[in-house]
Amino acid sequence: MLCQFIRGKFPAALALFALTPSLTFADTIGAGYGVDATQTLPAITTLAAYDTLSNGNRVVYDGSQIWIETDAGAVVQVLGNPNPNSFASFIEVDPTETFALLGENNMGNIYKVSLTTGNPTLLATLAYNFDLVYESSTSALVSAAATSFAFNDIYRLDITTGATTLIATAQGPSGPLALSPAGDLYYATQSGTFPTPPGSTDIIRWTAGQITNGPFPLPQSRATVFTPGLDGGASMVFDTAFGNLFVSESVYGGTSAVVEIDRTGAIVGDAVTSLDTLGRIEIVDTAGDGACAAFQPAGRALKYRTTDFISFSSKVTTLSPRRPILTSVQNGDNTMTCTLTGGAPNSSAFVISGTVAMYNPSELSYDLATHLFWTGMPFNNIRRAGIQFATDATGTGSFTFSNPPSSQGLFVIQALVRNSLGVYRGTSTAAFN
Repeated sequence: MLCQFIRGKFPAALALFALTPSLTFADTIGAGYGVDATQTLPAITTLAAYDTLSNGNRVVYDGSQIWIETDAGAVVQVLGNPNPNSFASFIEVDPTETFALLGENNMGNIYKVSLTTGNPTLLATLAYNFDLVYESSTSALVSAAATSFAFNDIYRLDITTGATTLIATAQGPSGPLALSPAGDLYYATQSGTFPTPPGSTDIIRWTAGQITNGPFPLPQSRATVFTPGLDGGASMVFDTAFGNLFVSESVYGGTSAVVEIDRTGAIVGDAVTSLDTLGRIEIVDTAGDGACAAFQPAGRALKYRTTDFISFSSKVTTLSPRRPILTSVQNGDNTMTCTLTGGAPNSSAFVISGTVAMYNPSELSYDLATHLFWTGMPFNNIRRAGIQFATDATGTGSFTFSNPPSSQGLFVIQALVRNSLGVYRGTSTAAFN
C-alpha cells in the first residue's frame, strides 16, 4: 500500500513521511552489481511520474504538465497540460517511442500524448489508476482500484479506441504490473494495512493463455503464486534479455530493496538496499550482450529512483552487473595461483578448464535457467578441474595448483560462481595457465 502514497494516490499521506528519520545513508549495492551513475532529479521531477527514453531523456508527468527533460533535468520540450492540479499515477512510453500513455488520480483519466507534437487527448477513465504495461501495439493492461479500495482490477485498454475490458481481479489496493517475455502477467499483491506488514506481498502470475482466452474476469484464485512473502511492491520490471524479474520493495520507515527474482521464482538477492524510499525501476540497454542479472557480463542495466521525503529530493541511480574476474599468477615453485574477485560473498566457486587451442575469446552464452553460462570453450571441451574454493566476505577467493613448464600455456580456466545457497549464478572471466 505504501507504493500508492509514493505514486500520489493519497497525497495527504505524504505528510506521514515527516515521521521518517532523516535519510543520509548511502545505498548498499548487492553482490554482482556496481554503480554506473547517479543523477539528482530536479525539484519539479521529484514527485512526478516519468519514463526513460532510449536516448537517456525522460518523459515526465507531474499532474499538471507533461514534458521531456534530459538526464540532467534540462527541459527539452513541453508536451501539454491535460488536467491541471491533479496527481500523477504513471506515464509509460510505447515501445516505438512515438507516444506515451499517462494516468492521473483526480478524475481517473488516462491520456495519450504524442512525443513529437504533444497535445494530450483523453483516452479512457479508470478511477484510481495506478500502473500500466504495454501488451501489444494496440493494447495495454492497467491496474486500477476502479470499484473499491478493497479490490484491485486489471483492465485491457484498447490504445486506439479507449475501450476497456476487465480481465482480472485481486484482493487489496492496487499494485504494479509486469509482463514477462513469454507474455505472462505478474502482479504484486498489496496489503490494506499501513504500514505494509513484513512478508505480506506475493508476486502472482496469470499465464499468457489465461489473459488472452479468459474466462474473464480472472479471479486471484486462478493465478499462481510466483514468489511469496515480500515486504512490499512499488514497481516491477522484467529483463527481457534473460527473464529475471526485479521488484522494488518500499518499506515505510525501514530498509527498502530492489529484489532480483529468477525465472523459477527464487530470490537471487537484493540488487540494492536503501533507507530512502524506493520507487520506479527500469531496465535499459547498454553496450554488450549480457543480461541484467547478478554476476553477468555487461549488456543491460537497472535504473531505480530513491526519494528522501524529508528534503523532498530524488535520485536516479543506474546499476549494471559486474562479472567476476579470474586472474592467474605463475609462482616460482612451478605452481600457479588463481584469484577470483567479485564473486558471491561467503560462498564458493567451482573450477572448469579447457584447452587454449579450442578457446574462442568471442564467448557464447548458454541458458541454464538460473543464469546465462558465458564461456569461450566449446561445451565438448569443458572439463571439471576438480577444484572448489571458498570466497570471503568481499567475494574474493583463490586456489593454487601444480603448473610445471610442460603444462604452461595449454589451458584456459574459469570459475563458476555460486550464491550463498549454492546455486550457480554466473561464470568468471577466463584466465590462462
